Amino acid sequence: MRHVPSTLGFGSLTLKILGLGLGCGIVACGCSKNAPPPPKIVAPRPVAVAPEQPAAAADLATLRQSLAVAGDKNVRVLLIDDIAKLGQNAKPALDDLLTCATDADPRIRWHAVRAVGLIGEDALPGMPTLLTLLSDADPIVATQAAAAIGLIRQDDGREKIPDADATVYAGAAEQLIKSTTHPDARVRRAAVRAVQKLITAPEQVMPLISKQLADADPSVVMPALHTLADMDDAAVPFLLEALKNPKARYWASVALTEIGPAAAPAVEPLARLAAEGETTERMQALLALAAIGEQAAGAAPAMIKALESDDDALQFAAAFALGSVRAADADAALELAAKDDDAFLGEVAAWARARIHPADKPLLEEAVKRLRQGLRSDRPNERTAAAAGLSDLAEKLDEPARLELATEFADLLDDESTDVELSGGAALIRLGASSVETLRLSLTNPARQDKVLVILASLGPTAKPAVGDVIKLLSDSNPVTRQDAAVAIAAIGADAAAAVGELTKLLDDETAAGRAVLYPAAYALGRIGPAAKPAFEKLRTLAKSEDEMLATVAVWAAVKIEPGDASLFEMAIPALRQAIRGDREIVRLEAAVALGEIGPAAVAAIPILELVAEEDPVKAVRAAAAEALTRIKLQ
Repeated sequence: MRHVPSTLGFGSLTLKILGLGLGCGIVACGCSKNAPPPPKIVAPRPVAVAPEQPAAAADLATLRQSLAVAGDKNVRVLLIDDIAKLGQNAKPALDDLLTCATDADPRIRWHAVRAVGLIGEDALPGMPTLLTLLSDADPIVATQAAAAIGLIRQDDGREKIPDADATVYAGAAEQLIKSTTHPDARVRRAAVRAVQKLITAPEQVMPLISKQLADADPSVVMPALHTLADMDDAAVPFLLEALKNPKARYWASVALTEIGPAAAPAVEPLARLAAEGETTERMQALLALAAIGEQAAGAAPAMIKALESDDDALQFAAAFALGSVRAADADAALELAAKDDDAFLGEVAAWARARIHPADKPLLEEAVKRLRQGLRSDRPNERTAAAAGLSDLAEKLDEPARLELATEFADLLDDESTDVELSGGAALIRLGASSVETLRLSLTNPARQDKVLVILASLGPTAKPAVGDVIKLLSDSNPVTRQDAAVAIAAIGADAAAAVGELTKLLDDETAAGRAVLYPAAYALGRIGPAAKPAFEKLRTLAKSEDEMLATVAVWAAVKIEPGDASLFEMAIPALRQAIRGDREIVRLEAAVALGEIGPAAVAAIPILELVAEEDPVKAVRAAAAEALTRIKLQ
């Protein structure tokens, strides 16, 4: 009955999906269905590993001389990148690079720091500068500083490190550990990776990071743990160590919950915590075990113990966990709980029994009956859980029953509780194609219209049957509705080619309200792809706009429509390089994919793509950047 992650954030849907911050609403995430499917994952190249073929166009002395006199920032960046291609042979330029690492322009700083890291062990004298840059105001500079520190130590293959150098590395490790709670996820990831290179013994690393998490303010602990969770099984050893620390074990359980099945090595300590910790710790441990799933079935005794306790909160969490892990030996305890006077506990227990015995039709029918009653409860948390539970069981139901549920879930979109709204929306998304007809009908309800467009966007191509209804809303008098409709069309993608005409009209709207719709309209045309060719020339014109974001979206869309048009590359590559450095996830993902589609002509984007492929906080973006690197290097 766990909530399904979704892009739902009801209210007015805006272009947060494009990172334009025009209001509140949809928030793009790695799991959203409105983003393009992640490209084939290719093992990413380390951030600062030099290409196999060093640049030979000019010798180092010439490059250094040109860098010393270059005034144009873009030229300086390219010269630094050429020096970086020389790897350890660039050692004589170390001082030049360290000077550039303190430049006022953050782009010059991070390219210079990257080049320093590529020099390897011989760049050790630059460590003080790199340590200072861990606190740089620009997160990409700080990220590259952490990566460079790790690469220097990784390249240092001396069996016995002199005491003086060992002291430098120890100081660097201490600073990096502090950066594991940096506000920016990219810096946190790079810091964790670098620490692993500086301190090769896990038993030394883990207590240090655990202590940092335990001592930090909770407001910074959660983002740090989220970063660890995003690293999946690579983070589990850290979190296992953190479970031993009374100050950190709750937060470690939270992170393990996010990791899910890959956290299976933590089942035993989580089971102990679920049986013996404080109430909040036991609850979170139970939720972590539930997220691990059937691999955590061995923890059933601890879950049953919690279910049989007198603590209501523990009972709910335990029943949920037992159902999630399909603990067959819990049937008697769950059967008793299903008869409890508390209807909510009874619903959760009934859901759990149906999960454990998926072929038992009477148990399924009983669970569905009770959960549907829960949808009408006067307790918002019960309505929320009931919607999640029903959507979880829906795959076992026939199509007529699924269609009935779609109607009931749609009614939750009018609920006074935001949590219930979100749960209803997530349930509709999980129903997939079975919800589309209900959603189409709901588009005629003004109170639900914008919420439904968000859900259709989350369904992506599955929402194709609703294309005609959504196209009508592209001419709605409300600009917010037009924005929402354009984003829904974008999510449907190539199957929404019928919308090209209306979307192209939106590109001509120069009113203040109309300009706000330009961005999603251009984005939608790009997502439709080659079928949007009638809009190509207009987009090409908008690509020269003084509005930097509009120009970026327009040139991206033009490349998606005509990927083989080399005349676009000159304006597209700088814009896409800029976009992939941004803090909006969907923009970075689309920029990476577009650069990959451009291919070898986008060679200037290799440094930033290397960074993104390693350190971006979103897996889909990392995968897209890695795939782009592979395509660009196919010469």
